[in-house]
Amino acid sequence: MPRSQLLQVRTVTAYLAIAAGLITFSSLEFMLVEIQTDFSMSPDATIVVAQIAGGASLAAVFLAGVLGDRLGDRRVLVWSSAAYCAGAVIVGISPNAVVLVLGLSIGAIGSIVMAIVGLSVLNKTFPDRVQRAKAFGFFAVVAPLVSIIVPLLSSAIIPHSSWRAVIVLWVLVGLVVLEFTRRSIDKRHEVGIRSELVTPTLAGVALSGLALAFSFVGLSPTSMSHFHHGLIAAAISLAAFIVLLFVKRKIANPTLDLRSLRSRGSLSILGALFFVNGVNLFFFTYLFLQYRYHETLFETAVILILPQAVAGASAIVGGRLSARLGSWRVAAFALFGAALLSLGAFAVGAESSAWAPVIYLTIAAVPIAASVGPLTQAFMELAPEDGVGSASSVRNATVNLGIAIAGLITGTIIFDGLDRDTEQTLAAFQQQADAFHLAGVLCAVSYLLAGLLVVLYERRRDVSVIHAPSH
Repeated sequence: MPRSQLLQVRTVTAYLAIAAGLITFSSLEFMLVEIQTDFSMSPDATIVVAQIAGGASLAAVFLAGVLGDRLGDRRVLVWSSAAYCAGAVIVGISPNAVVLVLGLSIGAIGSIVMAIVGLSVLNKTFPDRVQRAKAFGFFAVVAPLVSIIVPLLSSAIIPHSSWRAVIVLWVLVGLVVLEFTRRSIDKRHEVGIRSELVTPTLAGVALSGLALAFSFVGLSPTSMSHFHHGLIAAAISLAAFIVLLFVKRKIANPTLDLRSLRSRGSLSILGALFFVNGVNLFFFTYLFLQYRYHETLFETAVILILPQAVAGASAIVGGRLSARLGSWRVAAFALFGAALLSLGAFAVGAESSAWAPVIYLTIAAVPIAASVGPLTQAFMELAPEDGVGSASSVRNATVNLGIAIAGLITGTIIFDGLDRDTEQTLAAFQQQADAFHLAGVLCAVSYLLAGLLVVLYERRRDVSVIHAPSH
């Protein structure tokens, strides 16, 4: 294969590997209602099922980078894409909710490893800073495209077949990544660094146990069985954390690299990432369109193209502004704007047209999407030059923890409020509108807290610079 074509295939492989999780989530949104009906689950349980996978994937978030260094990107990407396919197949044939959760969890673990290793492949493919910036700039367009194309495919498939037929798309993505990896990444890239696996494994188990504890309790707050499962998960998390502290003291050079957390302001920016990923105005609007206006899946996918397209353009603009003005300024300004515009949900009434929430989301999508890149960049700027991969793992861990914990809480609240299909009356419509208003409030509070934390991050970073010892 010519070198230029090899680089192209390798780049596509990295993009698909990073996008696999997004492809799953984008299609899963359109499958939840059908899954709820198929397994006779409550709205709360349906949301929790979708969140458990995110919690389970945290077990591999720190291990992924270490395995890539130890076994090589090629081997780990092949294994993780195979796991992603296996998880998809299990989801597709799942006879009950337990097997469904198992398949989603295996697939989520595969996708998060694919994303972290795919990022490594992209960095190695474009060592030049300018070329790398262009590569990541193009990926900023790929993500919104996935959010447009995948829902359209899912909504076209489900009414004529079943939600299980959508799983074929997941399997195809995994198989393409697996085959392209074998073709474009050879064994010469496998450095074979020998490193211990205990500390990254313990860190992942601690975070995963914490997330799963919230998920089990959220599955049924009044169920003693689920409460006991939650306690077990919490106990495992605490035990793993205690052992991790002990092991780190005993190992001379532990693999788990948390140097990015030593920088002043790092916890503030991670807190902002946690809150931002704990709410999803796109998902709330999707649910509102489904339950209040009874739009078909395909109609919902089509009318959401507008806010998704605006989000894609805004993400690109946010990245360019960040390069000129600084990441923290753009992130803070965008988050404060997102907080203010999220309150526009109150403009959507019980008798409003179906286009009202879409127009509202389109406007709010501008600052929401513009904040994503700068917020990530603000944290990555704290990473040491030889610890970018580890910093990426910390960032991904925080994002998934926010989805698994804060996303679970907000998702169940809104989903329960919107599930008013038993009555098609003005009173039921008003209850659904009130739930959408609450979604706007939750988003506004989350974005406001995130914006304040970004400002705190910059102030603490300035202090560390001012008081830095002179040489």
